[in-house]
Amino acid sequence: MKTDYGKLGRESMERLKNTAAKAQTVQKKVLVDLMRQNRNTDYGRKYGFHTIWTPGEFQEKVPLSRYEDYESYIQDMIRGKKHVLNADPAVYFCVSSGTTGRPRYIPLTESDLDLQYRYAYGTVFGCVGEYYRDMQEEQVFGKIFQIGEFTKTYMENGTMNGIRSSCLFQRMDRDGQFDASDCCAPKEVLFPKDPEDLLYVKVRFALAQPDIRAIHGIFVNRVRGVLDYIRRKWLLLLEDMERGRVHESIRLSDHWRRFLMERLPPDPGRAVQLRESVGGKPGEGMVRQIWPEMRYCLAVGGRPFSHDMDKMREYMGDVPFHFSAYAASEGIFGVAKSLNEPDAYVLFPEAGFFEFLPVTDQEEESKTPLFLWEVKKGEKYELVFTNHSGLYRYRMGDVIQVVDWYENAPVARFCYRKTQVVSVAGEKTNQEQLQKAMDRFSAGTGMTMAGYCVQEVRDGPRYLFYVEPEGTDGDRGRAERTLDLCLCQVNSRYQVRRAANEIKAPRIAYLQKGCFRRYEEYLAARGIPRGQSKRVCVLDTADKKLFFASEQVKRQEKVFGH
Repeated sequence: MKTDYGKLGRESMERLKNTAAKAQTVQKKVLVDLMRQNRNTDYGRKYGFHTIWTPGEFQEKVPLSRYEDYESYIQDMIRGKKHVLNADPAVYFCVSSGTTGRPRYIPLTESDLDLQYRYAYGTVFGCVGEYYRDMQEEQVFGKIFQIGEFTKTYMENGTMNGIRSSCLFQRMDRDGQFDASDCCAPKEVLFPKDPEDLLYVKVRFALAQPDIRAIHGIFVNRVRGVLDYIRRKWLLLLEDMERGRVHESIRLSDHWRRFLMERLPPDPGRAVQLRESVGGKPGEGMVRQIWPEMRYCLAVGGRPFSHDMDKMREYMGDVPFHFSAYAASEGIFGVAKSLNEPDAYVLFPEAGFFEFLPVTDQEEESKTPLFLWEVKKGEKYELVFTNHSGLYRYRMGDVIQVVDWYENAPVARFCYRKTQVVSVAGEKTNQEQLQKAMDRFSAGTGMTMAGYCVQEVRDGPRYLFYVEPEGTDGDRGRAERTLDLCLCQVNSRYQVRRAANEIKAPRIAYLQKGCFRRYEEYLAARGIPRGQSKRVCVLDTADKKLFFASEQVKRQEKVFGH
């Protein structure tokens, strides 16, 4: 291994603890350094960075911003102009879709990537090392089943681009720091030249190696999807392993079929081993049965992924989770400080300059955001962030809640996106409330779900929920009455408007099994990496609504035999 994971982890955790202990001092220094460094940029001259020395002056002279405020600046940067938003050049452009469907480009500098390496990457190994403190490091760290993919893509000017989760690995490979031997799949699979669904390929390489120590993913729903795939295809996978083939039913290009058969010759011994340890149908505890030396799983999870987490705990057994980082294209904001602690991210003071707009139950906002050292435990805030790559006082649209303190740095959980709400009569039911309602609905009806999503129906008006049950559907009328009650319990504004008959009772449309898996395949076919796809919740675009409406029609046709 090129990387000493134990040493990197210890150093990263020590730095997190030291900077968190003096969080206010670090934050003020970050701000002053950014103002001095970028005072001669186009943006810095416009807002007088050279005159800003304190957080108060920063708030007085620099306005709150959104992506639209940067579009023309970023286009200038893409065309090659220098010193636009940041004195340092952009070495990577994160690509994400905006609400209009047009791609958004977020520049990243080397200093931003350095912080990502130190905190979002390095602290993970520190947490794992601490969890297994009584074990030798060579028994803890080893082969990684890396679920993500890092296709190398570039802007017209040659600058790397792609999703945020792949930027660090692209840079590591650029600088010769990425050791593919640490992963169970070869480098060609991790850095494919052309985008293609390589799930089968990665699974075959992972199953071939019994000594895997970790599973690394981005979102837990994707990790669950991979384990679901192994469960569904189990017998086929074992037969292919035994014979050294790729079954004709697998959708894979000729290139990758040849690649697999060259790299993975017949292995009947491993196939017999898996049959004996797992049996004919994987299920509870399957991860430990397949890979006895598994130490941890890394993925963003927690409350927004509660349905996926329940299934993951069944698959993983006693294998602990590290819930990765709280991050977005615009920055890495927080890191999980230990294993098995969901919804708890330390906002590390070096990430950038933090501000917090207080949010009440009535969604009222204070005109003046608070600073990191002013927030209070239990309160909710909209995150405002200044990063190291040229975004200043940027309104993330994320609502977080401070749940604890780590030294003098707040520990936060993500609650919901302000843009991800359903509202037909001004009631504004957000993602957090929807998840609480569906958790109560599941408990009240006994229905387990592979997934759900919701859209507004103006003809009513009411909510339409698409639900994919894992078992039988149950009585629809009873289910809809239970769901209505759950929505009233979690959102008082919804309850008031239901009582006034301004909102009609919700409707439930049941989906065929595998619908949410097919949605991921639909996104992958459109060029959206599987590892980056979060569980869909609010259907806020015509494409999303059309997909789930068509799935519901297919189910009806199947049920009624049309």
